[in-house]
Amino acid sequence: MKNLSIKFKLILLFILIKVVPLLLISYIAFIGIIKLDKYFSSSTKELFLENKQIISNTANKAISDSIEMLDKKSQQSIERLSFEIAKNVASFLYQRDEDILFLSDIKLNQEVLNDFYKIKQREIIVHEKYYYNEKKQRWETKKEKERIKPQERKAQLKDNEKEFNYTDPLELKRVKIPIYKEVTYFDINGKEIYKVSQIEKKLLDISQKKNTYVNSEDYFKKIKDL
Repeated sequence: MKNLSIKFKLILLFILIKVVPLLLISYIAFIGIIKLDKYFSSSTKELFLENKQIISNTANKAISDSIEMLDKKSQQSIERLSFEIAKNVASFLYQRDEDILFLSDIKLNQEVLNDFYKIKQREIIVHEKYYYNEKKQRWETKKEKERIKPQERKAQLKDNEKEFNYTDPLELKRVKIPIYKEVTYFDINGKEIYKVSQIEKKLLDISQKKNTYVNSEDYFKKIKDL
């Protein structure tokens, strides 16, 4: 060490004081960067997976809620449709009860019964003959129903102009037909006195099942309990 020159000693001292700490600091910084990179990668991946899980759960919850609401809406629509059908059927049957009460309260003869039968009519829709389309796998008619096309298809109200949607109604053929296939008045023994019928024109003894519709009705026995 004594034999070394002052210049070499200064260089060696400079290396020990400046270069070695710099290399050590660089090494420590390099190790820190690697660890920081691993930390950020791990944190980013964990955050990504966490966000992905949150988004997935939110999406599944939204889909589940949407399906539940759509099912509820469909259920309500079907229930309302069923209620309307049942209500209409019940109303129709109550009207028939009213017809019976009306006929029981007036003086009947064949002419009155004929007039009553002609008045009691309802409209029905007459459709074309259907055939099954094997290619499209659905029932179709040879003649497509025409739609009634109005001159204007604009919303009449200002508030309805946005997203206005209009469906042309179908041109349907309607005819009136009698409500009853048969109206008959018989005595307490079951002998028919007045009658209007599309089934059997002759006056019969309905106390016998063989003279009733499809030979199986026993309403005459039940009438005795009224």
